[in-house]
Amino acid sequence: MGIMSAILGVIALGSLIYGIVSSYLLGGDVPMGFGVGCALATLYALVGWFLGVMAVRIPDSFHITGIIGIVLNSVALIIEAFMLWIPA
Repeated sequence: MGIMSAILGVIALGSLIYGIVSSYLLGGDVPMGFGVGCALATLYALVGWFLGVMAVRIPDSFHITGIIGIVLNSVALIIEAFMLWIPA
């Protein structure tokens, strides 16, 4: 579960960074697919965060991948919340 959490965190962060950079390079005129990609990245980050928490709660297991997954997914969720807050 911890490895899957870390993988989902990398996918979510990569998708968000790609969407932000592409939006900047295109001057804000991006296709709707970038928004869908960022929405899916948020879903991946939520699932990854819960998987990371469940992985850390398992006794007698290697916790570092779960902690890395929690951190990566938390960063992705903070970036997404900031992206939703900017236009307001």
